[in-house]
Amino acid sequence: MPRILFTPDQKSTDVDSNTKILLAGRKAGVNVRFGCASCRCGTCGVKLMEGADQLSPIKPDEAKLLKRLKLPADGTVRLACQARVNGDCVVDLDFQDTYNTEDINLLDEDE
Repeated sequence: MPRILFTPDQKSTDVDSNTKILLAGRKAGVNVRFGCASCRCGTCGVKLMEGADQLSPIKPDEAKLLKRLKLPADGTVRLACQARVNGDCVVDLDFQDTYNTEDINLLDEDE
């Protein structure tokens, strides 16, 4: 059973494989900020401190939104509403304070 640790709270929880980071955060009792929970707003971006290779692959919609947010799409940053945990990992929630989703035009699909 995968274990996910959320920093800076230092709270961890065991989850079933294929559980989304967003749901794991709720289970652990931490505040993972999110808006739509459907890969449309980018509010739920988190940074992986360890175990990025233990998450589900990035799908095209997630990669596109990360790019529009000017965030890396190399697996070090993931959308908590999309990334599914398949092994132990460490997620930095402070990262959510380092970018602003209001800086992009979500209606402009060509960016």
